[in-house]
Formats: sequence, structure tokens, C-alpha cells
Amino acid sequence: MSKQKKQATGFAGFVERIQTQMILNPQFAFTIVVAALVYGYFAFTEDNYFSFRNTFAIMEGFVVLGLVTLGLTVTIIAGEIDLSIGSMAALTGVIVVQLNDPLGAVPALIIGVGIAGLLGAIQGFIIQWLRISAIVFTIGTLMFLRGVSLLVAGEQTVVLRNFEFGDFLKTQWWIFSPASVIAIVVFVGIGLVLKYHKFGREIYAIGGARKEALAAGISLTRPMVLAFLISGFCAGLAGAIVGLRSGSAQPLGLQALLLTGTTAAFAGGVSISGGKGSAIGAALGTFLIGFLVSGLTFRATPAYIRGIVLGILLLIVIFVELAAAAFDRYQTRKVLLAATDERAETLRSLRLNQSA
Repeated sequence: MSKQKKQATGFAGFVERIQTQMILNPQFAFTIVVAALVYGYFAFTEDNYFSFRNTFAIMEGFVVLGLVTLGLTVTIIAGEIDLSIGSMAALTGVIVVQLNDPLGAVPALIIGVGIAGLLGAIQGFIIQWLRISAIVFTIGTLMFLRGVSLLVAGEQTVVLRNFEFGDFLKTQWWIFSPASVIAIVVFVGIGLVLKYHKFGREIYAIGGARKEALAAGISLTRPMVLAFLISGFCAGLAGAIVGLRSGSAQPLGLQALLLTGTTAAFAGGVSISGGKGSAIGAALGTFLIGFLVSGLTFRATPAYIRGIVLGILLLIVIFVELAAAAFDRYQTRKVLLAATDERAETLRSLRLNQSA
């Protein structure tokens, strides 16, 4: 038994978890199929698509979009959503770029990402304390953080003078870079918390069955604060990496990350109603968007066409989830009706035997 458990923790265990998610989550299975088809199509039709250079470029795109998608995934699992994630990333980028020269890259990174995580935790606490929808509250913080970002940046783009750390983040290690390795470590860490830690299970509980969670004595404050802290941390790290790699930060930049990240999160199997999703799914949804955008870029597709394609993809993913939910309800109703009929038949037989 212990040997089987050991094997399940390795690669076989990872494959088994993917198979389980595909069975339990048709949306996740749909995304795997679509991602494979998209990658295969562009690999066969574009000469340099299947290459180390393009794979490295896809991994570099995964860093920022993946972190944002992961943050959104966690808040959606909790039954909410953080609409301020783009503004949080932009503000953190401005802070880190401004502090980079006087303090150094690492202290600037720690301060900037720490502020983002703290702001996220405060958002989660206030949302739970006031008992209001996160959509309403984070629209307000979206505008507020935008204003703060403009104030901190002096209403202009801030620029690095020392590019040493930014150049290091772009160093190519086969298909990886220090930035993509950092993103992968974050994914693994948050994925383990969601899967195995009590705090992660509480996030699932308040998203999928909030009333039942309350009845079971689970406090809503801790998981809500943790979910938004993770969202703020991921957004802040993404914004900091963008600023350090590009050498500049725009106070009104990165706003498109919200819509693209939301599309990737839903493509990765997160449920509209909460309580379902995973870090693996967030990574898969990000790669699907990366494959698609990379292929369209190879064909010099205009930006508006890419936006239309991503919008259509989001609508299809939502339709697949709704269809799967309707099918589940139908199957549940069918089972309940069959059980009721069986019970009625049993009672009828007992009455006949008694009368005989």
C-alpha cells in the first residue's frame, strides 16, 4: 500500500490527477483537447512555430498572464472575482521600478509585492466584513489603484536606470528563464496549498457551498482574506516582472490582463459559481491562450481580430460549462427519479405480500 502511495506522488500521480480532473470537469477536458488542436494546427502550418525560440517565447508570455490567471482563479474558486488585478499589477510595477535604483532590485521587489499582497488581503477583509459583492467593491478599488498609480508615477511613465536584474530575468535557460522558473515555483506552491492545506480547502468550501461551510463552523474571513491576498501577490509579482524586464512601468498599463486572465481562468476549468478549479487548470488555460496568441502573431493577425477570437473562446468555454452543469442536473434528477420509482415498487410489493 505504501509503495502504491509512493508511486502516486510521482509522475504517475500527476497524470492520475489530470485524468480525474478530466472526468469530473468536462470544461477542463475540453480545454486540453482545444489546446492540443491549436498547438498541433499551428505547428503543422507555421514553419517556426514548433521551435525552441517560440517555445521560449510562449513560456515568457506564460509568466505574466499565468500569474494573473492564477490570482483570478483563486478568487473565483472562493466565489468572488478580483477586478482590480490589472491596476494592482500596474501600481506594483511603478513602485518596483521607482525603488529599483535607490534600494536595489530584490528589496524593491519584496516591498512592491508585499504591498500588493497586503492591499489584496485588506480587500478580502473589507469584502467579507461589509458582506458585499467583490465585483462591486473591486470596481471601486480598480479606479482607486489607478489613481494611486498615477500619483506615485507623477502621471508619467517611470524608467529604470539599472537594467542588471531585468536582464537577468530574461536570461535563457533552454526554454526557461529565471522569470518563468519563479512563476512555476509560485504555481506549485499555491497549487499545493489549494490541494492539501486546510486553508486551501476552506477557499473551495466558501466558494462551492458557502451556507454549508458556515453551518460547519468555517469562518468566511480567513479564506476570503487569503484568496485576495494570493490575488494581490500574483498581480504584484506579475507587474513587478513586467516593469523589471521591460525597463519601464506605465501607471495606466496592464489593464488588458483582466480580460485575458479571466478568459484563461475559465478555460482552465474554474466554475462561474465557485468551488471548482485548480492551479493546474490555470496553467492549462494560460497555455491555451499562449498557443493561440502566438499562432495568430505568426500570421500577423491584427490586434482586434485577436480580441474577437479570445472573446469567442470565452463564450464557448462558458457555454460548455453551462451545458455540462445542465447535463449533471439532468443525470442527478434521473437517478433520483429511478430511486423513487424503485422505492415505490418495493413498498407496493410489500403491501401485496402483506395482503396475501
